[in-house]
Amino acid sequence: MANMGLQTAVNSSIDARGVMTLASNPNTAEPDDQKAIELFDIPDSDKMNNITMLPGKTFAQRKLPVSIEDQKYIRKCLAKHGDDYRAMTRDIKTNDMQHTQSKLKKMAARFYLLTEDQVKVEIPEKVRHLMTSCKDDEE
Repeated sequence: MANMGLQTAVNSSIDARGVMTLASNPNTAEPDDQKAIELFDIPDSDKMNNITMLPGKTFAQRKLPVSIEDQKYIRKCLAKHGDDYRAMTRDIKTNDMQHTQSKLKKMAARFYLLTEDQVKVEIPEKVRHLMTSCKDDEE
């Protein structure tokens, strides 16, 4: 098999722990100690102050958990119906996208969790008590 350029025991230089001996590589000048195999390098750019700018993404798409359009949409529904999601689902004038009851609940739950600087629309009075950013104002 060596005549064909193939090796018979390819993994013989690796022990059971996944450690390769340096003796198999004659080009290294290090002693014959065992060295762990490096599978991949972890980049150092995982720090929050060095946020990678994604191409084609606007500030709102990178920073806001709920888009401004969705905030306007759910605000309109919440202003009319409060937290009655069944009525929101049936009202095709305000719910013109015809979102389901569970989808409206999820949108509203995300809207309720927004901080003051993330909210870009006026908060309806019917649901002001549910907003986490307004709970500090009431107390």
